[in-house]
Amino acid sequence: MVESLDPELAEKLAENRSRLRAATAEINEWAEQAEREREEAAEARRQAAVQLNKELDEQIAANKEASEDPNSKNEWLQRRDDGGGRTMDFGPAGDEPEQAPADPAPAPPAAPAPQPPVAEPPQQSTQPVRRPARPRSDEDDDEDFANRDWFV
Repeated sequence: MVESLDPELAEKLAENRSRLRAATAEINEWAEQAEREREEAAEARRQAAVQLNKELDEQIAANKEASEDPNSKNEWLQRRDDGGGRTMDFGPAGDEPEQAPADPAPAPPAAPAPQPPVAEPPQQSTQPVRRPARPRSDEDDDEDFANRDWFV
């Protein structure tokens, strides 16, 4: 073994050990905090699930009672007689006339004098001229397909 240890080396070793212990403690503290947060979140999710299950059970019970009611299947009793249940609703603007704005809009600045239009040559149609379809008759149904003009 080493009989004598350099004091400077011993000091560096002690300093490294203390930094290592401090870093280890910090990491352990961070890990414990993260674990606590996960446990709290899991508990909150569990409580939310229990509450949702209660609400769903209540809805199921209410639906079961409603389905057992003989009047629940009578569609005439379920209809609302409000007179306009099947009409379009365009909101209040559709019922009331529009009101003119209180302040008239400022007049636009005077436009420069219009230029005389330039005569453009007439454009030719790119589509061919088609004949109007001939009226169908009973003979068309009996007509032989070989005699039919398919390009019309």
